[in-house]
Amino acid sequence: MSNEHIILVTGATGKVGRRLTARLAEAGHTVRGVSRSTEIRFDWHDESTWAAALAGVTAAYLIPPDEPFPAAGIVAAAEQAGVKRLVAQSGRRIHVLAEAVGAGPETIGMYALQEAVQASGLEWTVLQANNFNQNFSEGDMLPAVLAGELFLPVDDTVEPFIDVEDIAAVAVAVLTGDGHHGKTYELSGPEALTFPEAVDAIAEAAGRAVAFQNVTAGEYAAALRAEQLPEDLVFFLDAMYRIMREGKIGDVADGVEQVLGRKPTAFADWAKRAAAEGAWSA
Repeated sequence: MSNEHIILVTGATGKVGRRLTARLAEAGHTVRGVSRSTEIRFDWHDESTWAAALAGVTAAYLIPPDEPFPAAGIVAAAEQAGVKRLVAQSGRRIHVLAEAVGAGPETIGMYALQEAVQASGLEWTVLQANNFNQNFSEGDMLPAVLAGELFLPVDDTVEPFIDVEDIAAVAVAVLTGDGHHGKTYELSGPEALTFPEAVDAIAEAAGRAVAFQNVTAGEYAAALRAEQLPEDLVFFLDAMYRIMREGKIGDVADGVEQVLGRKPTAFADWAKRAAAEGAWSA
Protein backbone atom coordinates (compact mmCIF):
# COMPACT_ATOMS: atom_id res chain seq x y z
CA MET A 1 0.00 0.00 0.00
CA SER A 2 1.20 3.49 -0.81
CA ASN A 3 2.52 5.73 1.92
CA GLU A 4 0.18 8.44 0.59
CA HIS A 5 -2.85 6.59 1.87
CA ILE A 6 -4.28 7.52 5.24
CA ILE A 7 -4.25 4.75 7.84
CA LEU A 8 -6.77 5.18 10.66
CA VAL A 9 -5.96 3.94 14.16
CA THR A 10 -8.74 4.06 16.75
CA GLY A 11 -7.90 4.04 20.45
CA ALA A 12 -4.77 5.97 19.55
CA THR A 13 -4.05 6.94 23.17
CA GLY A 14 -4.16 3.35 24.46
CA LYS A 15 -1.49 0.70 24.91
CA VAL A 16 -1.58 -0.67 21.37
CA GLY A 17 -2.88 2.42 19.59
CA ARG A 18 -0.17 4.85 20.57
CA ARG A 19 2.60 2.38 19.74
CA LEU A 20 1.02 1.51 16.40
CA THR A 21 0.54 5.16 15.50
CA ALA A 22 4.18 5.88 16.27
CA ARG A 23 5.45 2.89 14.28
CA LEU A 24 3.38 3.81 11.23
CA ALA A 25 4.55 7.43 11.33
CA GLU A 26 8.19 6.37 11.75
CA ALA A 27 7.81 4.16 8.67
CA GLY A 28 6.62 7.15 6.64
CA HIS A 29 2.92 6.37 6.49
CA THR A 30 0.22 9.00 6.86
CA VAL A 31 -1.58 7.96 10.02
CA ARG A 32 -4.67 9.40 11.67
CA GLY A 33 -4.85 8.41 15.30
CA VAL A 34 -8.25 9.06 16.86
CA SER A 35 -9.99 8.71 20.20
CA ARG A 36 -12.62 10.65 22.14
CA SER A 37 -9.96 13.20 23.11
CA THR A 38 -8.21 13.82 19.76
CA GLU A 39 -8.73 16.82 17.48
CA ILE A 40 -10.69 14.63 15.07
CA ARG A 41 -12.93 13.09 17.69
CA PHE A 42 -14.00 9.46 17.40
CA ASP A 43 -16.52 7.77 19.67
CA TRP A 44 -17.74 4.23 19.04
CA HIS A 45 -21.12 5.17 20.51
CA ASP A 46 -21.54 8.45 18.58
CA GLU A 47 -22.14 7.81 14.89
CA SER A 48 -21.85 11.52 14.15
CA THR A 49 -18.09 11.28 14.80
CA TRP A 50 -17.44 8.48 12.32
CA ALA A 51 -17.49 10.29 8.97
CA ALA A 52 -14.70 12.76 9.77
CA ALA A 53 -12.51 10.01 11.19
CA LEU A 54 -13.00 7.81 8.12
CA ALA A 55 -12.69 10.52 5.45
CA GLY A 56 -9.91 9.67 2.98
CA VAL A 57 -8.90 6.52 4.86
CA THR A 58 -7.82 3.45 2.91
CA ALA A 59 -6.93 1.14 5.83
CA ALA A 60 -8.11 1.14 9.44
CA TYR A 61 -7.00 -0.54 12.64
CA LEU A 62 -10.00 -0.89 14.94
CA ILE A 63 -9.57 -1.32 18.70
CA PRO A 64 -13.11 -1.67 20.06
CA PRO A 65 -14.46 -1.16 23.57
CA ASP A 66 -15.63 -4.11 25.66
CA GLU A 67 -19.23 -2.97 25.85
CA PRO A 68 -21.75 -3.23 22.98
CA PHE A 69 -21.74 -0.62 20.20
CA PRO A 70 -23.02 -0.54 16.58
CA ALA A 71 -20.32 -2.81 15.16
CA ALA A 72 -22.05 -3.50 11.86
CA GLY A 73 -22.68 0.24 11.53
CA ILE A 74 -19.03 1.24 11.75
CA VAL A 75 -18.06 -1.41 9.21
CA ALA A 76 -20.77 -0.17 6.83
CA ALA A 77 -19.60 3.42 7.37
CA ALA A 78 -16.02 2.39 6.57
CA GLU A 79 -17.12 0.70 3.37
CA GLN A 80 -19.19 3.74 2.36
CA ALA A 81 -16.20 6.02 3.05
CA GLY A 82 -14.04 4.02 0.63
CA VAL A 83 -11.92 2.14 3.16
CA LYS A 84 -10.34 -0.89 1.49
CA ARG A 85 -8.76 -2.75 4.40
CA LEU A 86 -9.94 -3.36 7.96
CA VAL A 87 -7.90 -4.91 10.77
CA ALA A 88 -9.81 -5.65 13.96
CA GLN A 89 -8.22 -6.24 17.35
CA SER A 90 -10.00 -8.91 19.35
CA GLY A 91 -9.41 -11.19 22.29
CA ARG A 92 -7.98 -14.65 21.89
CA ARG A 93 -10.79 -17.20 21.54
CA ILE A 94 -13.35 -14.54 22.36
CA HIS A 95 -16.14 -16.99 21.54
CA VAL A 96 -15.13 -19.05 24.59
CA LEU A 97 -15.54 -16.00 26.83
CA ALA A 98 -18.93 -15.28 25.28
CA GLU A 99 -20.03 -18.83 26.00
CA ALA A 100 -18.79 -18.52 29.59
CA VAL A 101 -20.90 -15.44 30.24
CA GLY A 102 -23.85 -16.86 28.34
CA ALA A 103 -23.79 -14.04 25.80
CA GLY A 104 -23.94 -13.67 22.06
CA PRO A 105 -21.39 -11.79 19.94
CA GLU A 106 -23.46 -8.61 20.02
CA THR A 107 -23.01 -8.22 23.78
CA ILE A 108 -19.19 -8.09 23.72
CA GLY A 109 -17.76 -5.22 21.69
CA MET A 110 -14.66 -6.91 20.31
CA TYR A 111 -16.59 -10.07 19.42
CA ALA A 112 -19.28 -8.08 17.59
CA LEU A 113 -16.66 -6.12 15.66
CA GLN A 114 -14.75 -9.28 14.77
CA GLU A 115 -17.93 -10.83 13.36
CA ALA A 116 -18.86 -7.66 11.44
CA VAL A 117 -15.40 -7.29 9.92
CA GLN A 118 -15.27 -10.94 8.87
CA ALA A 119 -18.70 -10.62 7.23
CA SER A 120 -17.73 -7.51 5.27
CA GLY A 121 -16.79 -7.34 1.63
CA LEU A 122 -13.56 -5.52 2.43
CA GLU A 123 -10.05 -6.89 2.88
CA TRP A 124 -9.99 -7.94 6.50
CA THR A 125 -7.70 -9.40 9.14
CA VAL A 126 -8.40 -10.15 12.80
CA LEU A 127 -5.71 -10.09 15.51
CA GLN A 128 -6.64 -12.05 18.63
CA ALA A 129 -4.24 -11.36 21.47
CA ASN A 130 -3.59 -12.92 24.86
CA ASN A 131 -3.24 -10.80 28.00
CA PHE A 132 -0.74 -7.97 27.62
CA ASN A 133 2.61 -7.80 29.44
CA GLN A 134 1.86 -4.11 29.83
CA ASN A 135 -1.09 -4.84 32.11
CA PHE A 136 1.61 -5.15 34.79
CA SER A 137 3.29 -1.85 33.88
CA GLU A 138 0.53 0.40 32.53
CA GLY A 139 -2.76 -1.32 33.27
CA ASP A 140 -4.96 -2.61 36.05
CA MET A 141 -2.23 -4.59 37.77
CA LEU A 142 0.29 -1.74 38.07
CA PRO A 143 -0.97 -0.38 41.44
CA ALA A 144 -0.73 -3.85 42.98
CA VAL A 145 2.80 -4.35 41.62
CA LEU A 146 3.86 -0.99 43.04
CA ALA A 147 2.22 -1.87 46.37
CA GLY A 148 4.23 -5.11 46.44
CA GLU A 149 1.46 -7.69 46.30
CA LEU A 150 -0.79 -8.90 43.50
CA PHE A 151 -3.69 -11.26 44.20
CA LEU A 152 -5.79 -13.00 41.55
CA PRO A 153 -8.02 -16.10 41.31
CA VAL A 154 -5.83 -18.04 38.88
CA ASP A 155 -4.70 -21.17 40.77
CA ASP A 156 -1.66 -22.60 38.94
CA THR A 157 -2.82 -21.61 35.47
CA VAL A 158 -0.33 -20.46 32.85
CA GLU A 159 -0.65 -17.49 30.50
CA PRO A 160 1.50 -16.72 27.42
CA PHE A 161 1.52 -12.94 28.03
CA ILE A 162 2.33 -10.84 24.97
CA ASP A 163 4.35 -7.65 24.59
CA VAL A 164 2.14 -4.93 23.12
CA GLU A 165 5.08 -3.88 20.95
CA ASP A 166 4.73 -7.23 19.17
CA ILE A 167 1.03 -6.61 18.58
CA ALA A 168 1.85 -3.20 17.12
CA ALA A 169 4.53 -4.69 14.87
CA VAL A 170 2.09 -7.31 13.57
CA ALA A 171 -0.53 -4.61 13.03
CA VAL A 172 1.88 -2.56 10.91
CA ALA A 173 2.62 -5.60 8.76
CA VAL A 174 -1.00 -6.52 8.10
CA LEU A 175 -2.09 -2.91 7.55
CA THR A 176 0.63 -2.12 5.03
CA GLY A 177 1.52 -5.47 3.47
CA ASP A 178 -0.28 -8.06 1.38
CA GLY A 179 -1.20 -11.69 1.96
CA HIS A 180 -3.23 -11.28 5.15
CA HIS A 181 -6.77 -10.95 3.78
CA GLY A 182 -9.25 -13.32 5.38
CA LYS A 183 -6.87 -14.43 8.13
CA THR A 184 -7.30 -14.52 11.88
CA TYR A 185 -4.01 -14.54 13.78
CA GLU A 186 -3.79 -15.63 17.41
CA LEU A 187 -1.03 -13.67 19.13
CA SER A 188 0.81 -14.64 22.30
CA GLY A 189 4.23 -14.50 23.85
CA PRO A 190 6.80 -17.30 23.32
CA GLU A 191 6.23 -19.09 26.62
CA ALA A 192 3.40 -19.83 29.03
CA LEU A 193 4.13 -18.60 32.55
CA THR A 194 2.33 -18.91 35.85
CA PHE A 195 1.44 -15.61 37.45
CA PRO A 196 4.00 -16.16 40.24
CA GLU A 197 6.68 -16.70 37.57
CA ALA A 198 5.67 -13.49 35.82
CA VAL A 199 5.68 -11.53 39.07
CA ASP A 200 9.09 -12.95 40.00
CA ALA A 201 10.49 -11.82 36.63
CA ILE A 202 9.15 -8.32 37.26
CA ALA A 203 10.53 -8.24 40.80
CA GLU A 204 13.97 -9.27 39.60
CA ALA A 205 14.00 -6.76 36.73
CA ALA A 206 12.66 -3.92 38.86
CA GLY A 207 14.78 -4.68 41.92
CA ARG A 208 11.79 -4.52 44.22
CA ALA A 209 9.86 -7.02 46.30
CA VAL A 210 6.62 -8.13 44.67
CA ALA A 211 4.63 -11.09 45.97
CA PHE A 212 1.81 -13.01 44.34
CA GLN A 213 -1.11 -14.47 46.26
CA ASN A 214 -3.71 -16.79 44.79
CA VAL A 215 -7.24 -16.22 46.06
CA THR A 216 -10.55 -17.93 45.43
CA ALA A 217 -13.00 -16.61 42.86
CA GLY A 218 -15.35 -15.63 45.69
CA GLU A 219 -12.66 -13.70 47.55
CA TYR A 220 -11.69 -11.85 44.38
CA ALA A 221 -15.29 -10.96 43.55
CA ALA A 222 -15.78 -9.67 47.11
CA ALA A 223 -12.69 -7.47 46.77
CA LEU A 224 -13.97 -6.04 43.49
CA ARG A 225 -17.37 -5.29 45.02
CA ALA A 226 -15.64 -3.60 47.95
CA GLU A 227 -14.05 -1.28 45.37
CA GLN A 228 -17.59 -0.62 44.09
CA LEU A 229 -16.99 -2.00 40.62
CA PRO A 230 -20.16 -2.49 38.56
CA GLU A 231 -21.73 -5.91 38.98
CA ASP A 232 -21.58 -6.66 35.25
CA LEU A 233 -17.81 -6.05 35.31
CA VAL A 234 -17.41 -8.33 38.34
CA PHE A 235 -19.32 -11.02 36.44
CA PHE A 236 -17.21 -10.51 33.30
CA LEU A 237 -13.90 -10.70 35.18
CA ASP A 238 -15.05 -13.81 37.04
CA ALA A 239 -15.76 -15.51 33.70
CA MET A 240 -12.42 -14.39 32.24
CA TYR A 241 -10.39 -15.80 35.11
CA ARG A 242 -12.46 -19.00 35.08
CA ILE A 243 -11.51 -19.51 31.42
CA MET A 244 -7.87 -18.94 32.31
CA ARG A 245 -8.03 -21.43 35.21
CA GLU A 246 -9.49 -23.98 32.79
CA GLY A 247 -6.51 -23.50 30.46
CA LYS A 248 -8.61 -22.32 27.53
CA ILE A 249 -6.03 -19.71 26.42
CA GLY A 250 -2.90 -21.09 28.09
CA ASP A 251 -1.24 -22.54 25.01
CA VAL A 252 1.35 -20.61 23.00
CA ALA A 253 0.17 -19.20 19.66
CA ASP A 254 2.34 -18.68 16.59
CA GLY A 255 0.67 -15.62 15.03
CA VAL A 256 3.60 -13.28 15.67
CA GLU A 257 6.02 -15.66 14.00
CA GLN A 258 3.63 -16.27 11.08
CA VAL A 259 3.45 -12.55 10.30
CA LEU A 260 6.89 -11.26 11.31
CA GLY A 261 9.07 -14.32 10.78
CA ARG A 262 10.50 -14.06 14.30
CA LYS A 263 9.68 -15.19 17.80
CA PRO A 264 7.73 -12.81 20.04
CA THR A 265 9.52 -11.06 22.89
CA ALA A 266 10.19 -13.15 25.98
CA PHE A 267 8.50 -11.93 29.16
CA ALA A 268 11.77 -11.59 31.10
CA ASP A 269 13.30 -9.52 28.28
CA TRP A 270 10.26 -7.27 28.24
CA ALA A 271 10.41 -6.88 32.05
CA LYS A 272 14.05 -5.76 31.86
CA ARG A 273 13.20 -3.24 29.15
CA ALA A 274 10.20 -1.92 31.06
CA ALA A 275 12.24 -1.58 34.26
CA ALA A 276 14.96 0.32 32.38
CA GLU A 277 12.26 2.66 31.06
CA GLY A 278 11.10 3.35 34.62
CA ALA A 279 7.85 1.40 34.58
CA TRP A 280 8.06 0.51 38.29
CA SER A 281 10.18 3.37 39.60
CA ALA A 282 8.55 4.80 42.69
